[in-house]
Amino acid sequence: MKLIRSGVTTTLALAALSILACRSSAPQQPAQTAQTGNYPPAQTYPQQPYPQQPYPQQPYPQQPYPQQGPNYPPPAQPWQPSPAPPPIATPLLAPLIGIAAQQQELRGVLGELVNALMPSNQALVRGIPLVFQSTSEVNAYAGCDEQGTPFLAATNGILDAIDAIAQTKATDELFGTRTYDAYANSVLPALSKSDSARATLPMGIIPSNLGPDPRRWSRAHELYDEILAFTFGHELAHHYLGHTGCAKGQAMGAGPDPARLGRALTTVPIFNQFAEAAADSAGIFNALDAGRARRPQYVWTERGGIFLLQYFADIERLGGGGGPMSLLSPVQFLKTHPNPLTRIPIVQTVANTWRSQHPR
Repeated sequence: MKLIRSGVTTTLALAALSILACRSSAPQQPAQTAQTGNYPPAQTYPQQPYPQQPYPQQPYPQQPYPQQGPNYPPPAQPWQPSPAPPPIATPLLAPLIGIAAQQQELRGVLGELVNALMPSNQALVRGIPLVFQSTSEVNAYAGCDEQGTPFLAATNGILDAIDAIAQTKATDELFGTRTYDAYANSVLPALSKSDSARATLPMGIIPSNLGPDPRRWSRAHELYDEILAFTFGHELAHHYLGHTGCAKGQAMGAGPDPARLGRALTTVPIFNQFAEAAADSAGIFNALDAGRARRPQYVWTERGGIFLLQYFADIERLGGGGGPMSLLSPVQFLKTHPNPLTRIPIVQTVANTWRSQHPR
């Protein structure tokens, strides 16, 4: 019996060794997950190396999810001035040299602004006289003459200032110079202290090798018109919004005698902040409407308004003032208009609203 048990034991042992040998020589198969929950050790599952690329293999989108949709508006972006429209194949504009050429240019811009108004507003100001005051004061305004007829006025000083802004900004834009800063540092301190100072661009601010460039003159012409469009879009708005009380669609005359404008100024109302904000809003809409109507010519944007308001903010800063201190400034524009730094955000916001309502 002992020999039989020994033989059986030996036979079973040999069989077990044979089975183990067969298992070790058979190719390894990936382990299957058992339904009973007895999972193989983590280090042996899976036996093939895990793919090196993450799933999915394309990078995860960088934009927040969802990227679009009415319930997920894009975040508000800080306002940036509209870039200058791309150049188009049009002839270069002639330079605006001398006060007579600048006055004539303003008449043309004013005509475009009036033509762009809705008929009801256009009827109130069509044919409105434009008069020029031959003084170095930097000012533009809307008023009523002694007969109660509306008019618009500009001083030679403001035309000089707009010309200087346009020429320096055009030079800096085209050639990467800092001529506007040089002009501001040279001229604006005097303007902030005296009403007899002149805003004219001094000789030598524009480098002599860049001054004659026809592209520079043409770009300055475009910017000159763009600044005028904002300035007189605002002043026109005072009339057709009823702030002056004298623009009623009556027959227009020639306007007050320029030599008597100082007396006529006594009838120019001091507009409150609400009226000024309303004129800025309506005026920038007017300027942008007129600018869009000019295509394929250069299209006016709010850039001209930002340039002009920053110019007056620089004068006010150099004069040590701000807010109520504007009333002490010798610059008439600052006396009759609110702090320019409070107006810039209005212009920016209204321009963005206009663009949302007028897609290209």
